[in-house]
Amino acid sequence: MKIETKNLIKNYSKPKSPEVCVLKGIDLNIKSGEKVALMGPSGAGKSTFIHILGLMDAPTSGEVFIDDKKIDYRDNNKLSVMRKDNIGFVFQFHYLLADFNVIENILIPVWKDKNKIITRAEELLGIMGLTSRQKHMPHELSGGEQQRVALARALINNPKILFADEPTGNLDRKTGEKIEKLMFDICTQLKTTLVVVTHSEELAKSADRQLKMIDGKLI
Repeated sequence: MKIETKNLIKNYSKPKSPEVCVLKGIDLNIKSGEKVALMGPSGAGKSTFIHILGLMDAPTSGEVFIDDKKIDYRDNNKLSVMRKDNIGFVFQFHYLLADFNVIENILIPVWKDKNKIITRAEELLGIMGLTSRQKHMPHELSGGEQQRVALARALINNPKILFADEPTGNLDRKTGEKIEKLMFDICTQLKTTLVVVTHSEELAKSADRQLKMIDGKLI
């Protein structure tokens, strides 16, 4: 799926505080299947930007198009369906549910159909090298294993777009590199559009294109 933004603006305001402009008129085109690295200093607006593209937050003004269809951020039902059917998200922290085992955590986005899709979850566990860990609880896994489970969960629906927000930021370099390679290899195989926020120059070099955000603007 391709993504386009036109004059995207995001402001935040609090009572008795001046309004803060986080995104300042962003125009961007991302091709279907393209892998894009978004870089820039902390506080530049990177996470806010991909949360809007991932339909988890709404812009103050401007337009977002996914496969040439304008997103209506007022229609929560359509947003939910679009996220469920087409979008995966990997965060810096794994956000696994402590009371669910590995296979159950992966199946959370498709819980209603979990019995039909469990084969896909087992396949992803194999790709992640975690087949022997599927009945383990999150606290029994290493940090790298937990993040691989989070990646499998994001991919359980074969999303057309994957957003990753500092997906290896909490991991050591060697473990992070393994997960980054997995993520890029799977996205290439599935022809998934990938937008990854990172501070890692090495990770950014693996992308088709590198973008830099400074003070709410793409440079």
